[in-house]
Amino acid sequence: MTELPPVLRLTDPTLHAARRAALLNLTNEKPVIIFGMGSALGAGTRSHGGMRFLIGWDSHEASSLLLLGKNTSRLLLTSPFMVPSAVNSVPELSPENLPTSFWPQAVADFLEGQTPALIGVDEMPIGLYRCLAPHLDEGVDFTSHLDDLRQVKDPATLDMHRYGAKICDTLFAALPEAIKQGRRGRESQRILEELARQQGAEYCRTWLTLQQQADHPRYWPEETEKPAELGDQMLFGVALTVDGHWAHGLRMGHIGPVPTSIAQLHVQVTQALDLGISKLRPGSSVSEAVKVMATAIPNPIGNAKGHTTNCFRAGHGLGLTYEEPGLTGAFPQTFGAYPENAPVETGPVLEPGMVLELHPNLFVDGIGGAALGQMIEVTQTGAKPFFKTPLGLLSL
Repeated sequence: MTELPPVLRLTDPTLHAARRAALLNLTNEKPVIIFGMGSALGAGTRSHGGMRFLIGWDSHEASSLLLLGKNTSRLLLTSPFMVPSAVNSVPELSPENLPTSFWPQAVADFLEGQTPALIGVDEMPIGLYRCLAPHLDEGVDFTSHLDDLRQVKDPATLDMHRYGAKICDTLFAALPEAIKQGRRGRESQRILEELARQQGAEYCRTWLTLQQQADHPRYWPEETEKPAELGDQMLFGVALTVDGHWAHGLRMGHIGPVPTSIAQLHVQVTQALDLGISKLRPGSSVSEAVKVMATAIPNPIGNAKGHTTNCFRAGHGLGLTYEEPGLTGAFPQTFGAYPENAPVETGPVLEPGMVLELHPNLFVDGIGGAALGQMIEVTQTGAKPFFKTPLGLLSL
């Protein structure tokens, strides 16, 4: 990979205009107020995905407010340093830096007494919300309708995801060289994340567990300080973006001879992944994949030998948000003492152009862990994996 990836808002500017028109059509041309945090929070923000989908804009560590109307639209920016980039990227939206104290009047002038549709407002800082509350409290939350528009990816968007998958494959191939005996996990992460940026990722976050018994995803420098040693298990997860489009995958390996118990865990997650992929067909519910993986890897319980087990979410949707809304709701987050959500009884029906990440995983106290993750495109004929890297245990 020698060329940097394209920028969708520049290569296909009419696509974003069509998306905005589709949204206004859903609101019956009701004015829409869209709030978006920038990408600086990485996987920790959802509202950025909506803003990126509609206008291709990233305000990075700042936040933005899009006033979208039938006849006029306006992009308000909290940072003056964002204005040159915004004017170059979306001149049709008249972007301007406006102190938030002036936002209430700007919103009032835009609405002209109409009740707005609201998107992304639940991530708005409370101080800003209080300023705008008189105009927002009567609004109708329309975020779920935008989520529906985002589920099926167009060809240009799929190309972005494919480019991101190629970068993930590059990192998987680099694992044996990056993870050396005596090298700290955090140093290996730095090498791999820098490689992703060199290949064209604008953002990359990894987790790397190097333990005699892999216990859980380890992200932060303070928990990846241990040097790699003979006998360590290796679990590696990567999440990155290409022009805002997420790519995500997991692989596992071992330093030295592989214990039989770890090989068995690897077989279990491989079988679960294969079963899940087999259920990703147009017309089927995504919940079918969730349920069949759960039969191979049960929810956290004690097993017959007295070991306790734990898992994290076995998959999610991918798009301009790391956990793309809609599809993700079908996958329960089971990690920890208080699961974040119960799975929906029947998840969304799969359509060609949807993109998911399946990553069945299992941690067994006293033995270790296993996790494998594959990006999947739903096509007319079934599931199509994005990654070329085999699912086998890597020898490090």
